[in-house]
Amino acid sequence: MFCPKTIQRCIKLCLLLIIFTGCTQPIPTLEPAAIKFPYYERDAAHYTALAEQFNARYPNITVELVQVNWRNPGQVTENDVFMADQLSLPQLIQQGAILDLTPMIEQDNNFDEEVFYPGALETLQYEGKTWGIPSDINMLLMYYNKDLFDRYFALYPTVNWTWNDFLERAEDVTDPGSGVFGYAIQHDSDIAVMEPILFIYQHGGQLFDNWQNPTTITLNDPLNVEAMQWYANLIHTYGVAPSRKQGPESVQYYPYGGVIQSKYGMWMGMLSDQGGVTWPVRWQMRWGVAPLPRDRDAFTLATVNGFVISTKTRYPEACWKWIMFLNEQMPTLNMPARRALAESGEFTKLVGVEVAEAARAAVGDVVLISPTLIGFEQALETLGAAFTAIRDGQISAEAALNAAQAQVDF
Repeated sequence: MFCPKTIQRCIKLCLLLIIFTGCTQPIPTLEPAAIKFPYYERDAAHYTALAEQFNARYPNITVELVQVNWRNPGQVTENDVFMADQLSLPQLIQQGAILDLTPMIEQDNNFDEEVFYPGALETLQYEGKTWGIPSDINMLLMYYNKDLFDRYFALYPTVNWTWNDFLERAEDVTDPGSGVFGYAIQHDSDIAVMEPILFIYQHGGQLFDNWQNPTTITLNDPLNVEAMQWYANLIHTYGVAPSRKQGPESVQYYPYGGVIQSKYGMWMGMLSDQGGVTWPVRWQMRWGVAPLPRDRDAFTLATVNGFVISTKTRYPEACWKWIMFLNEQMPTLNMPARRALAESGEFTKLVGVEVAEAARAAVGDVVLISPTLIGFEQALETLGAAFTAIRDGQISAEAALNAAQAQVDF
């Protein structure tokens, strides 16, 4: 039989164990995991350093960096975690390629959606679920050739410039005898449809009844017509932008060849274009950047890149840890979706004072492109054909947009 004192000591020991184990929370240990994350060659040093820092924080998780070719983006989706913008979400969801992150967000007490710029997280939501965590914002801005501006003693674009300022600067830089134009209007580039839409909304016009959740489209609103007539006048009246036949390069490389040859004073481009880093050839000229000029309103379009998790991963929890770690870091090129990072001195140091100021000024005027616009693909194709006819001087803006509206209504 046990001694009473021995029994008492055992009871006390058990009570102490219960008390102490009840007051402390066990530290969860993640199972050993290896996850793959793709990167482009230009970002090798950035992600190598981050992977090392992450592994020091989570020794049980190994991040395998996989270099991919930007010309073959299909390779990206073969990894555990990758980046995607909001326009690719519907297809990825339809394919069953990415996880719904809503449960992970709900279980993570440290997740705070308020740290992002308004609309950034919502843009990566689809059908009531969150599919990506915002990383950065890529917006349309106005780039300019400082060498040309200095040659013609023209004033640089500024943060709060207007359409009138834009036209004056374009006229100052235009030099027909030298084949130099103040503005490289977009004829056949990736921005050829977005550019005139931007001018329409800056003028106070409207195409969609609701930009984020559109249900109808109106092409021939009177303000739309006015904006497109002004747009056509840049070529056919003011002569500050080249017609399709006047460009100093083939249409295939328009307007990139002319930019490289210093034949254009200004051109519209994405924030990610800085210095030609996303172009086949880097810019050799001294260049600057400003928000887009405003008319009745200030307006620009943007996409949001976010981190998503593949449905093929064996380690979703490890992937979530990696995403949350990356979300605290400065992206390599675009504007951080986290406000504190975007407003930090680190961002200014990374991209330079002028780029940082332009991006910060423009972000308040950003409309994030909704993936639901994909449902208006046919109408946008019709609108694109109308823009081409207007640019080419084949028909007036009013006639072109009326004809396009008739096709959309039909």
